[in-house]
Amino acid sequence: MTKNLLFTSKNVGEAFAGQALAEHFGAEVFIGPSIEMKLQELASVVYHEVPDSNYYGATISYSSEKTYIALNTFHPLRIRYFTAAHELWHVLGLDKIGGNIDLEKAAERFAAALMMPESLIRLLWGRLSKNSSVEQIVFMLADMASTPYRATAKRLIELNLLRPSKHPDLVEEDWTALRKKLNLPPSPLDMPLSIVQFNRYEQNIERALESGLTDRLSAASKLTNFSPEKAAEYQSHIVQGIQNESGGTEE
Repeated sequence: MTKNLLFTSKNVGEAFAGQALAEHFGAEVFIGPSIEMKLQELASVVYHEVPDSNYYGATISYSSEKTYIALNTFHPLRIRYFTAAHELWHVLGLDKIGGNIDLEKAAERFAAALMMPESLIRLLWGRLSKNSSVEQIVFMLADMASTPYRATAKRLIELNLLRPSKHPDLVEEDWTALRKKLNLPPSPLDMPLSIVQFNRYEQNIERALESGLTDRLSAASKLTNFSPEKAAEYQSHIVQGIQNESGGTEE
């Protein structure tokens, strides 16, 4: 990849992030977990846990009206939110803009600029750098923006606030260990929130049940993997109905 192509791709991602913040969030703010709420407005989001450190999520479009986002809840929350920001690029159809750019590099920059707006990062850097070390600033900004540590440090480098030679090879686990070494308070963003959920699918099953197109047994079977609580509720209704018909349980 040439330097000009990389530069153009990143500029495109930065520009579209600013537009998305204005149109979908109203201002250049730290959007944090609300990125997932926005995704749910625009697509069907599937939360599932896949114990694979290299799989983060995916966007699947079956037609112009059906887009599904898969998010792997195996990863810490800060990584999941950043993945959601990356997938928003695809949901908005920005991967179809054409032109001589690297779309994945543009999507990566889009996610970083969306979660960490340049104006906010520059403002906070100017204030925090007076009394805090670089490492402390990375941790504070990452917590404010709900972003991965490595992505946060990379964002500071992109904005020419941090030298490229500063911690270039630290991966997320290294940053987490460094946070502990510095005796900084732990963050819940460093932990995964293991959930399995597919709201759109669950709603469709409920509507089918209400309209008589399916029964509780079938509904419970279909929801076992995506909504075990709702499946258990349907199964409980079935058991209760059987008990009522038989005159109650035997002692």
